[in-house]
Amino acid sequence: MKTLLVPVDFSENALRALEYAVDLATRTDAEVVVLHTLERTNVLPGLDNSRNIEEVEAKLDTLLARVKTENVTVRYIIREGSATNEISKAVEQLGVTLVVMGTGGAKNFTKKMFGTTTESIAKRGLCPVLAIPEGAEIKPIEHIVYAADFENGDQVTAMQLLQLKELMNASLTFLHIKSGSQQNYIDNDYIKEELVKQFPGAEISFVEIEEKSIADGISKYVHENGANLVAFTILNRIFLDKIMHSSVTSRLLQNLKVPMLALPENGTLLDLQRRDKAETNRL
Repeated sequence: MKTLLVPVDFSENALRALEYAVDLATRTDAEVVVLHTLERTNVLPGLDNSRNIEEVEAKLDTLLARVKTENVTVRYIIREGSATNEISKAVEQLGVTLVVMGTGGAKNFTKKMFGTTTESIAKRGLCPVLAIPEGAEIKPIEHIVYAADFENGDQVTAMQLLQLKELMNASLTFLHIKSGSQQNYIDNDYIKEELVKQFPGAEISFVEIEEKSIADGISKYVHENGANLVAFTILNRIFLDKIMHSSVTSRLLQNLKVPMLALPENGTLLDLQRRDKAETNRL
């Protein structure tokens, strides 16, 4: 069974992320695992932590009661330790298909830390991460925009996004921002032609825009064209390219008020395809 992991900090945005995950799980026959981490810095060594756990369990029960989960299996787990490390461990131990996280929390410090945690998990590239920014307008996914570099890895990305496009009955646009700060290693037209050959009839739109700032160009296009989901790849690069791409990713995660899907270059591929019982038995 597919597993959607939802780390929560009991903020309203964590609730919105949970609702988003439950809706996806309904469409894909996935289970939802809610995770809350108790930071070790908040617990004195040698003291009984059972009371803290009981309080967290009560809060989790209250949180789940606010979400309609009739057709979805939802359970929660509590871990003690660093949020980033415990989320990463859960991804590997549970074979997580997708992490769905809100950015922004209930208090100023928590808000900053939880936003940083979301970015950190996305950049680790273990599996796809869907970030729900605080203040984002949550709408049905009708228009997916992929921030494309037009490189060979885009074929793998296209395969994942076309599956999501079909699931949501959405349109898909590959958006490339031509900037002087970004080096073009491969002919863009060649990559587009190869994508069309590999996915005939896939109905992918290709848009290229010149903009000094890649992040600003993406944000401008998304707002002007009413995109409901922005996707990008977390690249496994070194030196200057990695630093530049990381900076763009950070700005998008911090400033763009639209759900964002981070796809790892070398991690688990996004697979939300619903399978019937007969097909599952053949696997």
